[in-house]
Amino acid sequence: MRAAGAAGTHAVLGGAMRRPSVLVVDEDAFARAVVSRRVAEFSDVVEAEDGIEALAHLQTAVFDLIVVDLEMPNFNGLDLIKCVRGHPNLRHIPIIVLTANETRSALESALTAGATSFLLKPLNWSLFGEHIGHLLELAYRAGHLALHDMLTGLPNRMLLKERLEQALARARHGETVATHILDLDRFKDVNDTLGHPVGDKLLRKVAERLRRLVRETDTIARLGGDEFAVVQAPLAAAGDAVALGVRIIDAVSQPYDIDGQQVVVGASVGIALSPGDAASPERLMRNADLALYQAKGAGRGTYRLFEPQMDAQMQARRTMESDLRRALAEGQFELHYQPVVNLQTNEINGFEALIRWCHPEKGIIPPSSFIPLAEEIGLIVSIGAWVLREACATAARWPENITIAVNISAAQMRNPDFVQTVTNALSASGLSPRRLELEITETALLTDNELALAMLHQLQKIGVRVANDDFGTGYSSLSHLQSFPFDRIKIDRTFVKGVAHCSGSLNIVRAVATLANGLGIRATAEGVENKAQLDTVRSEGCTEMQGFLMSGALPAAEVERLFLSERPEPAPGGSAAAA
Repeated sequence: MRAAGAAGTHAVLGGAMRRPSVLVVDEDAFARAVVSRRVAEFSDVVEAEDGIEALAHLQTAVFDLIVVDLEMPNFNGLDLIKCVRGHPNLRHIPIIVLTANETRSALESALTAGATSFLLKPLNWSLFGEHIGHLLELAYRAGHLALHDMLTGLPNRMLLKERLEQALARARHGETVATHILDLDRFKDVNDTLGHPVGDKLLRKVAERLRRLVRETDTIARLGGDEFAVVQAPLAAAGDAVALGVRIIDAVSQPYDIDGQQVVVGASVGIALSPGDAASPERLMRNADLALYQAKGAGRGTYRLFEPQMDAQMQARRTMESDLRRALAEGQFELHYQPVVNLQTNEINGFEALIRWCHPEKGIIPPSSFIPLAEEIGLIVSIGAWVLREACATAARWPENITIAVNISAAQMRNPDFVQTVTNALSASGLSPRRLELEITETALLTDNELALAMLHQLQKIGVRVANDDFGTGYSSLSHLQSFPFDRIKIDRTFVKGVAHCSGSLNIVRAVATLANGLGIRATAEGVENKAQLDTVRSEGCTEMQGFLMSGALPAAEVERLFLSERPEPAPGGSAAAA
């Protein structure tokens, strides 16, 4: 029982009707019985003959109102009020003081201690009834707002925890409880493109659909933002939890009509079971949240049941996140450089800068192992700025005919200060803008396309070159080639790998090279590892190559020793391949 309403004799919480509960405390049994009989018209009543007994009741039940006589021997009404107001779980309960003491000091003491109001004895029973009803109504309203989400009317996190505690108490006697935590896929896109009012309406419609999926014994809650939870209890088998998870995904993913617009989102669901996965509400919700994280990582629009190894994986992720923040602050990153070879002259005409993490305990960590995490936790912009500064400073020491290519993430392209970051790196290093090339992936162009293209035009205007990286793996490569004059197309290594023996890969490489030549831009084949691949990409019209056949990525000192000394450039497949 929790904050109740006196509108009628019942209160509504999460759809379930119940009577409020009032604790009546008075040492006089007759007076206590008379008050209780009047209060019983509005609520359930529990009696206590002194403050000590009242505290015992407050530890085992939840009350909506306390009616207490101020003058009691030993542990009196004032002592009880102070104890109630000093307890974080009880301080919200309204307290009516009954007293025959009309002195100003007694009443001020009660109000100062935390009494809500007082009534003088002998009681006016008509006035007493109205007062009780009014306070129960206020208590219900205050409690409802404290325990429910204002947007959807669903229980909030606090009430969810209470319901989960109750369900777990029953589960100890043989019942199974499932906790589902879900969030909406692509909800941010709805807010960004259609506005927050549409997003709010969408959340209310999602809440309506979830209500239709559950039983009266289940609880749905909104945890905040686009995150919801469902406590499913009791359950006969874990399969019932999976079945509900599938129904949630299917129901939430159906199109919504909002103000005449069709809106489509998805849902990812994490599920944890008790008693198997956890015994406490906090642990159960944490485990469901871990399962949700795995579901989102699996491509979204799916569910995952909690498994113990998920906890270990999350601990490892948190350790890496902490290490990654420390790495940026302590300068643990370094750049390696992979040569780009002109296939007409067989000479190196540039290098691609590739970041490495020199972890003090784990050694060299490749970018594929930490860049996705850096993007997720918002470090990628700072790391990317460091890469630009370091690459430009290094290339400024090299011959004027050598260019430097730097990979740019989607997050960097969304940063309004990106152009300034590039110009600052060029200015600090003294590198000519024509020697810097930014490699942009399809993903970076798909996010806020107009802003990204405007930035690229600004950079190209000052002389910086721009390459379309991993061409063919995105969604709209041809449209991007139409909207922006790239200086180079990089053919993804997945196509180059099979170019010498797979007709499909060969046709893609041929088509991209022909397209690049027709547009008057360079075509670079990535991931060339053997002579057969080299001969094929050269014969099909690629103008440059990059890959282990020439060299892997090397530290700047090795690059300068092997490739930028006075001796002739090694041909692809020569001695540098072993470096």
